[in-house]
Amino acid sequence: MNVTLTRNLADVPRAEWDALAGGSFYAGHDWAAYQELDPHARAYYVLVRDGDGDGDGALVAAASAYLVARESSGRYRPSTVFPDLGLAQDGPVLLVGNRRGHANRLLLDHSHPHADRALDQLVAAVDRLAADEADGHAWWLYLGEEDTRRLLPYARLPRPRLLAADCAIGLPGDGFDDYLAAATGNQRRQIRKDRRTFLEAGYTYRAEAFRDVWRPMGPLIASHQSHHGHQAADEAMTELMRQQSETCGRTATVHTCGRGPAMVGCALTFATSTQIAARAYGFDHSRGASAAEYFELFYYRPIEQAYAVGVREVHLGIGTLQPKIRRGARVLLLWGLVTGADLPAADDGAAAVLNRDEWERTAAQLGDRPDALSDTLLPLALA
Repeated sequence: MNVTLTRNLADVPRAEWDALAGGSFYAGHDWAAYQELDPHARAYYVLVRDGDGDGDGALVAAASAYLVARESSGRYRPSTVFPDLGLAQDGPVLLVGNRRGHANRLLLDHSHPHADRALDQLVAAVDRLAADEADGHAWWLYLGEEDTRRLLPYARLPRPRLLAADCAIGLPGDGFDDYLAAATGNQRRQIRKDRRTFLEAGYTYRAEAFRDVWRPMGPLIASHQSHHGHQAADEAMTELMRQQSETCGRTATVHTCGRGPAMVGCALTFATSTQIAARAYGFDHSRGASAAEYFELFYYRPIEQAYAVGVREVHLGIGTLQPKIRRGARVLLLWGLVTGADLPAADDGAAAVLNRDEWERTAAQLGDRPDALSDTLLPLALA
């Protein structure tokens, strides 16, 4: 195996990187290109190739790693998501995998005959980077169960940390009627009610190219964020939309609703070989949202889009589990772990308590639908 390190994602062919991402938008090349623009993080790309040449063999494993002086998002700040470790609030940290999107993926060709060896070398290279540039710790956050199990032998904590619950809708058959037929009676009634309410509101619906509408999307997304108690400025959100349209726009569709010429609601989606990723929603809340606009634009139109392009999953992201489950979503737990230097302050009992607390919050959101979740790491994490 040949291990190289580059600071420029353009050095890595998109097709090679995306083959390891397996159809996950947030693990893909486009989203990594967007994250490379962040002036507050230094991006590195660790590449493990087959053979002993000068980097011309097949890409078997890879990782994006971000050196961050101070992480602005609490969900990606190790001192916040691992509060029992007594970590410093300031100082550089190394985050492995995507820093935004909460849907990380271990980039590894699992079918390769030497996949285990490639993973050994990938983790070792990441750990060397952490030792050279940060505090010796490499933080792998928001991984699914399979990837977490694959990384556990390298981890410096005896149990993985439960961080969040992700949601996606799996789509049966060939069209929206098949999605409805697979739903429960209560779900069908809810979906039909949502769509009827939106239709009767008299909106004009359009599917737009991201490059054409990123500018008016910014204030709508900021309005929606502010409506839910998050600080969001129109200018900052518009700049994010501009950056994402330039780096990820080739696979994007924006589902919009309006009255007359004015766009009052929008949902940004990205298409991959396996999924439609519903990324962001915006609405002008000064007008009052009362006609199921969110569900029409963020759920049902992306479902129709998925059927149209031949993929069978709509990824919805973390949080607000009940509305997603009521519309057919399954739930996937997301985990975090750390490799590299030892953590002498680690308290396994405290970690178990934190995991139980997070699980209780998640279980409460599952309500009467615990069958929406399947995860066999829970016993290990909670014991």
